[in-house]
Amino acid sequence: MKSNASKRKTSTREVLAADVDLTPIMCLFIILVPLLLLSAVFERLAALQVHLPEASTIEETEKTKEGPTGIVELRLLLKEDGLELEGTLSHDPSGKEKEVYEDIRYDFPLQGDLYDLEGLQRALRDLKRQYPRHEEIVFLVDDKVSYDVIVQAMDACRQEFVVEDGEKRSLPLFPEIALSEAFSEEKGFEGLREGTRQIDQKLGIR
Repeated sequence: MKSNASKRKTSTREVLAADVDLTPIMCLFIILVPLLLLSAVFERLAALQVHLPEASTIEETEKTKEGPTGIVELRLLLKEDGLELEGTLSHDPSGKEKEVYEDIRYDFPLQGDLYDLEGLQRALRDLKRQYPRHEEIVFLVDDKVSYDVIVQAMDACRQEFVVEDGEKRSLPLFPEIALSEAFSEEKGFEGLREGTRQIDQKLGIR
């Protein structure tokens, strides 16, 4: 007896390998990447240099605290029409206390459209040579003074650069800078000293 076996026909699918043309996409990226780089806005961060106090011995610390520095207060007025450096001297450069405190003032008007930062630094250099222990200066800024001018004035007050033996060195001037209230046309900068003047009057100093 002859058995009929069912024959299964296996259908084979032909897999066709298709080649994808990436040339148009690559051309698109070649065009887009330069455009994105040209139109990108990069953020710039600026930082002011800060001088930290160096470690010192107990003897050096006590020595720096001996008596006043000779300058009661040093102020830099940044105004729209120029710079003014003011201060009050309590001692002469030799260390002798003055019978009457002396007020000093230096005016640095605009030179065209530029602030006279070189003249300011010369005056600060002379004061530093006479009173080397004083390090503080107060900035009183008019609202119309730009941020760039303030930063340049800070750099001029912090240090000066000199060339000695072919090497560029930095010498500290008045690195401790504090910002105070803005200039007022009505009372000027006198409002900063009202509190101290009232105390002086109560103590009978003035």
